[in-house]
Amino acid sequence: MLSNISGKIEYDIRTYRNHRKERPTLKTSLCTAVGSAAGTVVPMMYFAKKQNKKLFNINFGLKEMVLTSAGAIIGGLIGGISGGEKTHKKQKINEGVFQFMNATVPTFLTGSVFAIANKVKTFDKPMFKIPAVLLSLIGGMHLAAKISNKINDPYDKIPDRKLTLKDSVANLDDAIGVFVLAKTPAIDKLQVEKALPFIYSWCGYRAGMSN
Repeated sequence: MLSNISGKIEYDIRTYRNHRKERPTLKTSLCTAVGSAAGTVVPMMYFAKKQNKKLFNINFGLKEMVLTSAGAIIGGLIGGISGGEKTHKKQKINEGVFQFMNATVPTFLTGSVFAIANKVKTFDKPMFKIPAVLLSLIGGMHLAAKISNKINDPYDKIPDRKLTLKDSVANLDDAIGVFVLAKTPAIDKLQVEKALPFIYSWCGYRAGMSN
């Protein structure tokens, strides 16, 4: 993926995933890692105290997902901007917006769909919930991209960031909260919920490392 001379990154799925054109410095990497980790842990400490649970045993609902992902991305951005090139600040913020929207919009949609399903017996069945999860995930990721483009470029001065198949596959883990909210037996058995803090921290890291 990396050229041996210029340090530029050739375009493959990792480029779509990380949105980097240049190799980040060690200082940028370290500052971003510390920032995203701290940004993840702070809201988790609040929820652990509120729920009277250990840090990595908290229950993740919609509120916990949104605030933890926001904390991770803000922390990653602060670390990445403070430890990186000033000329990359705008790109990092744009990527932070995209990461946050991609992590929360599909989850919001799924939460809304499941709230309706739990109240209406006709819809409270696997035959409805499984396709609902898939539609919420796919539709939510496209909606997240549109909202991100509108926020990052309100006057439409530059081409929109399109959500391609590669981009969708590369960023699928951002929307893993969708499957946690679905609370299907397979997901519960795998305890995917415990991976959410690491996924959100990784989202923050990617935002801070973007250039």
